[in-house]
Amino acid sequence: MSFTIRYRSRSAGGREIVRTSRIDKDIATIGRSPDCDILLSDLGVTLHHATLTKSDTFRVTIETDKNLPVLVNGRTATRADINARRGGSIRIGQHLLSASIGEGEDSDRIVISVEREEAAGGPEAERLFSLTGKMPGKRISAWVFSLLILASCLAWPIYSFYEYRTTEERPEGFHADILWISGSMSDAHSNLAEDCQACHTQPFVSVRDGACLQCHTDVTDHAAAGRMASAEPEPGRWDGFLLAVSDTFNRPRRSCASCHLEHEGSGRMAAAPQQFCADCHGDLDTRLTDTDFANAHDFGRGHPQFRPRVMTTPGDLSGGLARYRQVSLDDNPREDTGLKFPHQLHLSQSNGVARMAQRLSAEHGFNDALDCANCHVPTADGTRFEPITMETNCQMCHSLSFDRIGGTIRTLRHGEPEMVVADIRALYRSTGPRRPMDFSGMSRRRPGDVNRARTTDRYRFAQRTRPGRADGAIRAVFSDGGACFDCHRVERVDRPQTPYDVLPVRQIGRYLHNGWFDHGAHETEDCGTCHVADSSDSAGDVLLPGIETCRDCHGGAQAGGELVSSSCALCHSYHGEDAAPYLVRARNVRGQRPQQVRDYSGLWNRQRDRRRQGR
Repeated sequence: MSFTIRYRSRSAGGREIVRTSRIDKDIATIGRSPDCDILLSDLGVTLHHATLTKSDTFRVTIETDKNLPVLVNGRTATRADINARRGGSIRIGQHLLSASIGEGEDSDRIVISVEREEAAGGPEAERLFSLTGKMPGKRISAWVFSLLILASCLAWPIYSFYEYRTTEERPEGFHADILWISGSMSDAHSNLAEDCQACHTQPFVSVRDGACLQCHTDVTDHAAAGRMASAEPEPGRWDGFLLAVSDTFNRPRRSCASCHLEHEGSGRMAAAPQQFCADCHGDLDTRLTDTDFANAHDFGRGHPQFRPRVMTTPGDLSGGLARYRQVSLDDNPREDTGLKFPHQLHLSQSNGVARMAQRLSAEHGFNDALDCANCHVPTADGTRFEPITMETNCQMCHSLSFDRIGGTIRTLRHGEPEMVVADIRALYRSTGPRRPMDFSGMSRRRPGDVNRARTTDRYRFAQRTRPGRADGAIRAVFSDGGACFDCHRVERVDRPQTPYDVLPVRQIGRYLHNGWFDHGAHETEDCGTCHVADSSDSAGDVLLPGIETCRDCHGGAQAGGELVSSSCALCHSYHGEDAAPYLVRARNVRGQRPQQVRDYSGLWNRQRDRRRQGR
């Protein structure tokens, strides 16, 4: 039992307050640090100023740190002994420490009384330099400032709003109602930062959709209002409370402002989080029992297989419409566009097509064999590809020439069967060919190779198949092995002058109408990474990658590691429009493609090897 510390202070009324603590050791530290045994809250005191050591029952020794002087019994010292029986004082800063022997239960302890002395002059000096009596009281000041705040932040903005309510354009300068702005406007609406009435058309009424549609005239609804209301899940307690507050203040539900939040800071407006979509689509079939949409809540963990819209019937020559059907890739869909085209034949590395590509490499820039880029040319935005045309993509190898007059080569007119028939009849009706034309083999000849047989066997075969009359030539063009039949579906019609017709080819420009895929964002990949065209021997194959192929590189919204974080807004647009989803548009504006920075071909190859090994 060593020290008893008594902190003495006085209340505003002069009443003494004593707080007592006990230190059960023979050494007590003094300083401003909270870990000191005797705490002195004074900037004139160092963190560890001095140490009190109990020498015997009635004697205590004080020793300062770093030779800091203190007043011991009125004398300056850095080390001194104090007899507690006779009493002694220590002054450190504005604190006076008195040492004495305790009484009663503290009779075996040395009592240290700590008292802070007032600055010179005391309360009188404080009142001398105080502004009390010269300024209004606290109550009056509170009322005055409250009225000023109401006048400047409520009455003045209301007056400013009504003053310019009927004007078409506000004059430049400060307007008081901008004091209500809770944050900066996004970049898209930055031009409206000083024109509050452009959106807030009525005072104390939340923004209505009509104000948004004044500018966004081409925006369509996500779905019919009734369907959207039925698709929403029942709100929880907290969401229900927020909806009740919104209803109380007449804020409409499912409005533009429910998703597109303004005054959240400059920059692009933040996209809606994935949970916004998953709230409805996670278990959509439980509320909309007649929906065709499968449940989806996360691309990596809860997303259905892709269901492209494929053409099952290309229509007919009588004007019948093409038929489409949405089929899951798990069902191995087949399409019919009216074209006969085997990718495997054209992408071979060793057949006659490859040899022809080698012969044409200097003229057309081909490699040792044809590849996808020789026919599929990206559009200007890099998202999709230009339509395949006979003149641009096919005619360099598949010639339609049938006659040569001097240095001029005559070709059949692609896409016009009646003109093909007319040209052949005109040829035979005029002077007749110098020798029968090889209409059956022209589809595989290069332009300018009219009537040229490279081998003796081919020449003899051509002589047997070259028709001597116009009807035979027409039949050869539209029959098996002819120029039209090899690539198109030919039908015989009941027309004496033009007995054959060709079913038009209808190319599919977009398979996934409810989703979005940007080829330009995947320009670091080879086409064969996702499309297995080199093994397709039928034009009916739907050469789209399944969802597992995409998951080799793309994960859900919270994907980590090497996977690309892919939320709903990366591939889907909330509004029924043909534009890219919000996240794609945001990256394109910044000049960044989602995967342009990194090459994921190595990642895909590793994932592919794992699948082959069954891991």
